[in-house]
Amino acid sequence: MLLKHLYDFAHSRGILDDLAFAPKVIRWIIALDLEGRLLGAGPRESAGEKNKGKQYSAPRTSRAKDAGGVAEFLADGMRAVFELDQKPDDKLTEKQRKDRDANNARKHEDFWRQIREAYEATGHSGLQAMLRFRQSMSNPPDFLRWGASAEAKPGEKPAWWIRTASGDEVKIGPDNFTFEVDGELLLFDESLRAYWRSAYAKEVAEKEAVSERGLCLVTGVDNTPIAPTHLPKIKGVPSTQSFGAAIVSFDKPAFASYGFDQSYNAPVSTEAVAAYTNALNWMMGRDDHSIRIGQTTLCFWARESEEASNFFARMLNRPDPQSVAEFIRSPWAGVDRELARSEEFFSVTLAGNAGRVVVRHWMQMTVEAARENLKRWFEDLDIIAYSKPVAQDEAKRKSKRANAAVEGKESMPPLALFRLACATVREPKDLLAETLTQLYRAALEGAAPSIVLLKPILNRLAVDLSRNGPSVLMNISRFALMRLIVNRNRKEGEPMIEPQVFDTDDAAYNCGRLLAIFDDLQMAAHEYKLEGAGVVERYYGSASSAPNSAFGILWRLHQHHLRKLSRQGDKGRAAAEAIKRKIEDIARLFRQPKPNLPPEFPRSFDLRAQGRFALGFYQQKAAERAARKTYFDSQKQYQSNDTDMKGESSND
Repeated sequence: MLLKHLYDFAHSRGILDDLAFAPKVIRWIIALDLEGRLLGAGPRESAGEKNKGKQYSAPRTSRAKDAGGVAEFLADGMRAVFELDQKPDDKLTEKQRKDRDANNARKHEDFWRQIREAYEATGHSGLQAMLRFRQSMSNPPDFLRWGASAEAKPGEKPAWWIRTASGDEVKIGPDNFTFEVDGELLLFDESLRAYWRSAYAKEVAEKEAVSERGLCLVTGVDNTPIAPTHLPKIKGVPSTQSFGAAIVSFDKPAFASYGFDQSYNAPVSTEAVAAYTNALNWMMGRDDHSIRIGQTTLCFWARESEEASNFFARMLNRPDPQSVAEFIRSPWAGVDRELARSEEFFSVTLAGNAGRVVVRHWMQMTVEAARENLKRWFEDLDIIAYSKPVAQDEAKRKSKRANAAVEGKESMPPLALFRLACATVREPKDLLAETLTQLYRAALEGAAPSIVLLKPILNRLAVDLSRNGPSVLMNISRFALMRLIVNRNRKEGEPMIEPQVFDTDDAAYNCGRLLAIFDDLQMAAHEYKLEGAGVVERYYGSASSAPNSAFGILWRLHQHHLRKLSRQGDKGRAAAEAIKRKIEDIARLFRQPKPNLPPEFPRSFDLRAQGRFALGFYQQKAAERAARKTYFDSQKQYQSNDTDMKGESSND
């Protein structure tokens, strides 16, 4: 069914209208005159992404490139254009080196054979200039050399270096080259593009003529040419080879059925193969139809509407707070809901395994259902933000570098799917495809992510707090995702965690709140100049998992801090009394064995309870920070108004 929907998508968007051409990144343009002489000191770098090149619409072959020796028309790499090995210093056996050199020679010959045949068919002067250039070309050309840089450092590995048209020398990688003759880029020449369409159609016809015929499992058409291999390869899926990979492939006897090899044991017509493979390649080249996160790529589309895909891409990849708020408030603003009930929405989650593309998950639903689930997704992620430090808090932590990492590491909004997924790992490179699949399903299917996802989030939180203190609470992605997971996995009797601090009799949530208040008390007692680790850095891990043992110590410490704060004059006594009332209000929610004794705390918390503990701690800290910020803002405003009034009085 997935391949059939991709087939329909390809036809509905006209993706099959001009299969002879495909987007291709080309970095180097070899400029020639009509006699085939090089213009300038060397090739010119295209005006594209730095050190990568620019994307052009380039001819592509329908021939299988797996076996090697196959080149593209007009634009290809240094093996095809110059018969040069990209890595001549690879440690290979004599046979491996011989095979690679033979493949490079075949690829080089195939590239220039196509140029020669095109010239014979068209008489194009630009192709003639290319052939003349080849005749005079040395191997390697004068503008290419293998070795160290001009200012070689000890231990530097050799590489290919190119002298550019301006005379500079630049290190190159697996870059593509193309040709410009007499100021005209041959890729843009309409007569050559028309020629290639005919050549491509001939390639396809020759393949179909020798293909076995049978019933296509995708279209249901009988007696149609069946593709022995599924080409073109799907490019851009993480963890696959640079030239692409296949969803359907069989290369071992164990995978064959009833004696059928290659792809004949899952018969799909050449037309259907071209449709679904090109549909996936088309989507993965567009930000409004795909998102790449870690080792996973998400592709999505609506049957008819492009607007639906644009919307979901924006809300999953760049959900700025204003857009999210407007969407939650009016989820159907500007949308024909009747159409959304009938319009179908599809998505597929892809990962890679060398030469194969792995379908992790795919789904089909109405646009209406997807929008409703997305609205619930953002509602479940809603949580109070832990604001930036106010002036009096600036010196209380030694974690400015941690703050910078949280605020500046990712430019994406905190509720972007990527930012949320990164909350489960230390580094983005460690993201698992299964994690992304779960979050994507939670967003668009309304599913509950596994409670097991809480464990790495809580582990990272405990480690970060012990190293950097509460400044790490500015990572709102972590706590938004935590709230969603806890709420969607809650059992009977467990509270629904609200977006901001709330009253409940849940012991885990209240223990988290109590630790947050103890931390604020300690900071106030030290006049916000505490040096070294505080109660959070020292006790968060044990308090969140074994509260009875940790809070016995914390209870004695908080009494010491209350006394210390109350000795700081009238303001200190007032602050101590206010904090004492907060502690008493929460302590009343626990069982107290005897009057004037500490509350009776639970012995341990399970994973869900640890999540509620973390959320209670975070929300209490965020509430205290917000209240403190409001106070200082009002003080500044009062002082500003007082200064203005004094100025007016003096003028009078």
